[in-house]
Amino acid sequence: MSGELHISASPVVTRLVRALETLAQQIPISEFAVIGGLAVMVRLGGAHRVTDDLDTVATQHGESPITVEVVVGPKGTIEGTKVDCIGVGDVRAAELPLANLPDNPLDRAFVLSHRWALDTAENQVLRADYLDASASVTCRFADAGALVAMKLQSAPRRKGQRSHKAGGDLFDIFRLTSHPALTRAIARSLRNAPHNLGDWCAASMKDTFVDGAERTAAVIARSGVAGTNSPTAEQLHRAAELLVRWFEDPQS
Repeated sequence: MSGELHISASPVVTRLVRALETLAQQIPISEFAVIGGLAVMVRLGGAHRVTDDLDTVATQHGESPITVEVVVGPKGTIEGTKVDCIGVGDVRAAELPLANLPDNPLDRAFVLSHRWALDTAENQVLRADYLDASASVTCRFADAGALVAMKLQSAPRRKGQRSHKAGGDLFDIFRLTSHPALTRAIARSLRNAPHNLGDWCAASMKDTFVDGAERTAAVIARSGVAGTNSPTAEQLHRAAELLVRWFEDPQS
């Protein structure tokens, strides 16, 4: 990633970038990375849905407090913006001992995808403007492949009061994997994912977006996150098949 990415933003997105600017002023950007909705916007090159919180992953050195959590304090906010942080230790995903990883596939994908997101995050200058309000920050944002991996494991976990968020996860996956400039890059990234995480992602794409296309389209539509741009089952199926084909056969 290079150059400055400018987003013609809403007040909410401008506030997110301003909160991120404050965070980056207090913590070395090598210590954390942005994941979640704002990172998806960066990878897509613009705002695609509403998001109102800032999601991050950060290095955690032993039992030391996670630096992001120290900055946001007990309220978990910066200037009124909710900031979530997942500590991912200080060992790269590829170097994590297999014996130390969870046996449950979703739990294993959670551990690997979040640490891998920090390992592969890239610097980007991001600027957001809305009317007279503006904010600019240089920060590290998760790779598109890591975003797909994280969201593939998070969507099935959304239960109870958080079940509506599954639609946002699934819509983000579709937007990323169907983007003409990202599909091959995501397939390539997943082929290089540690400890067979890429194989798990490919299988999950088949299950959720190919075999389960009708069900997934209904979840996205019901959540309302895509507005009038909710993808059809056919669109989900086609995008997922292309991604999986390029993952399995890069020469196709």
